[in-house]
Amino acid sequence: MQILNAKQKLEEIISLLPESKLEEVIDFACFLRNREEADEQLRMQMNSYAYKDWMSPENDIYDEVFKNEVK
Repeated sequence: MQILNAKQKLEEIISLLPESKLEEVIDFACFLRNREEADEQLRMQMNSYAYKDWMSPENDIYDEVFKNEVK
């Protein structure tokens, strides 16, 4: 019910905004959606077997090998 209330409040605010401000609202909403998708993709990658294997203690030897390459 709180979500519906938030949507109703947003609709009320949007209905009062001039057209020029609506573009900013759309831009911000797209930013929020894209950020959420990027966060989810990063979570999926960090939970993958390949990432966990790469970050495992057995691969710490590469830290020493490439220490001069990373700045």
